[in-house]
Amino acid sequence: MQSQFNSIPDVTKNLIILNLLMFLASISLSNIVSLNFVNYYVEHPSFQPYQLVTSFFMHADFWHLFFNMFVLFMFGADVERNLGPKRFLFIYLSAGLGANIISMLADYFQVHQLMIGLSADQIAWSKGLIKLNVDDITGQMQELGNLWLKRSLGASGATYGVLFTFAALYPNRTLRLLIPPIPIKATYLVLALATFEFISEMSRAQTGIGHIVHLLGAVIALIIIWAWRKQGARF
Repeated sequence: MQSQFNSIPDVTKNLIILNLLMFLASISLSNIVSLNFVNYYVEHPSFQPYQLVTSFFMHADFWHLFFNMFVLFMFGADVERNLGPKRFLFIYLSAGLGANIISMLADYFQVHQLMIGLSADQIAWSKGLIKLNVDDITGQMQELGNLWLKRSLGASGATYGVLFTFAALYPNRTLRLLIPPIPIKATYLVLALATFEFISEMSRAQTGIGHIVHLLGAVIALIIIWAWRKQGARF
């Protein structure tokens, strides 16, 4: 395993190490790191622009970190060797940052739509500023509160960008899934994942998973690959 890790190209390896270090820092310095580096809603008092980047080096728990780093470990090396370190890093950062920015803009639009028709007290309750009787709380207020108080984190937008880039570069590469243990071409794998993420996002289930961020990271990466190929790049 150590020899495999040592053979990973530098950018992929350093991204994994950085994510691991940030996770360890979030455990040992939980209040300082977690509260400052996760991504808040843009109008929340705790929001800082740098969180759009730092948040995709943060993870909620070990398994959240593990699955993102597993994807980066399995697919990042081939993508980096093909594209080169600069283009690979550009894909990773663009997918993560772009997904966060677009998601932030969508949240902003939705928040201001939800505010329509609410009183000042109802909006203040949604922002966690005052208390109201349970009977006075509506679904609209709860949805507004969920968006206002939302904190997002995780490298999934960036790693989905890497995974979908891999499929664009090696569409016919056969992969073997762990669960279920069957072979599948990279193209079919990402189509299945995209379908799952889209259905999950449309169902609007409160799972705490940013399905839209996953999709946005994938789409941004594919657009970049398409643009580079239009400019004559060969991968």
